[in-house]
Amino acid sequence: MNRIVMSTATRRAAIAAAVATALALTACGGGGSGNSVNTAPGVALFTNAGSAVTVTRNSVAEYNIGGGDQKFVSYSASSSDIKVATVAVEGTKLKITGVSAGEATVTVIDSAGGNVKITVKVPGDALGKLAVNAPAELTLTPGLSSQYRVTGGAGPYSVAVSNPNVIAAAAANGIVSVTAANPGSSTIVVFDAAGSSAKFDVTVTGAGYGVALYTTAPESLRMSTKTSSEFIVNGGTGPYIVTSTDEAVVAGSVTGNKLKITSGTAGRGMLNVRDASGTLLVITVTVAGELEVPLYSTAPSTVTLNAGGEPTYMIEGGTAPYIASTSSADVAQASIVNGNQLRIKGISAGVAEIVVFDRAGSSFKVSATVGGGTGTVPLYSTAPDSITVGVSAEPTYRIAGGAAPYMVTSSNVAVATVTQTTNTFSVKGVAVGQAVVSIRDANGTAVNIITEVR
Repeated sequence: MNRIVMSTATRRAAIAAAVATALALTACGGGGSGNSVNTAPGVALFTNAGSAVTVTRNSVAEYNIGGGDQKFVSYSASSSDIKVATVAVEGTKLKITGVSAGEATVTVIDSAGGNVKITVKVPGDALGKLAVNAPAELTLTPGLSSQYRVTGGAGPYSVAVSNPNVIAAAAANGIVSVTAANPGSSTIVVFDAAGSSAKFDVTVTGAGYGVALYTTAPESLRMSTKTSSEFIVNGGTGPYIVTSTDEAVVAGSVTGNKLKITSGTAGRGMLNVRDASGTLLVITVTVAGELEVPLYSTAPSTVTLNAGGEPTYMIEGGTAPYIASTSSADVAQASIVNGNQLRIKGISAGVAEIVVFDRAGSSFKVSATVGGGTGTVPLYSTAPDSITVGVSAEPTYRIAGGAAPYMVTSSNVAVATVTQTTNTFSVKGVAVGQAVVSIRDANGTAVNIITEVR
């Protein structure tokens, strides 16, 4: 038998070719694909899917892939049963599609041989509507924690907080944990893997924290007969109660930190608002006869304008003077001109809510869409898809497009925290590790940024 002797250079070339072929086969086999390159080596392969997910039939759940142990890392994925779930890799995105009822194992692999396994469950029947068994309006005192169960939707679940200085929240194993931090108000939004959401409001109050009992209702309020207005009551020590000196003229009710005042017949009455410690606020309400003209405007309920546009509308009825406010001054600004005209000025693409109040507390709302909103400018930020932040460093980025207002959260505040203004946010490195910074607009559209802290 003749032996073929290969030179060292030839052997190296053959080995390199075999490895390249093996990697290519791995990337294309098992119902998966892979074509991503990771330029930040040194972190173990990971996904933000968790160890188990639920995907409904005919729906697609999308997750991020990162890490890997080589300088240049390509990703691939496979499904143990493509009759139950199929999988694809696009860049650093992992997409799992539910096919039919059952359970399959999705394996994510990097080109160095590292792998992560995810158990995928596809239910036989449609999942119920996403819900949280928390009250719609919850009042807590600083330091108090509560837990609520999440039902329906497609797990895993995630949670976002509109005001992290007031509330800290986390979701795990179908439970949302809420911890009160400082007095104030915050909205908690729970998302499932399919993008559905459920929310509830939290008010944090407590004696000894420097916030006195107050309400946004004026001390003297004028209303038409058989109308109602809502105000905020906060501070002091919850819960709150309200009583009336003449319920035929005016009645009040408190739900959480919302005070609703309802007028009856013409006359004059007083509402007494008290907190749990007995602190008292008095609101004098005058109810006018039915001939009084209610507050209204020539503005439609929905206005579409371009950036730079300044339409003006007449304000009639109610009790002057009038004031105007906007939910997002970076999208649209609102002002009162000539005493009885509402001027709306378009600033940048998005959606803003314009509210006009009269002296008696009556109001009307106009929804202003600038530049077509999400139809013309998608949600985006100046941050790249993946960023590296040093410990104690705090880079700042801008948010634009989509539909304001925006909400920015960190998946791991022990590694990185976020600070948000109206349309900017900064990411501060806390400790070495990884987190996902998520930006969501008012329509629920999300942009995720993989953040590595070194």
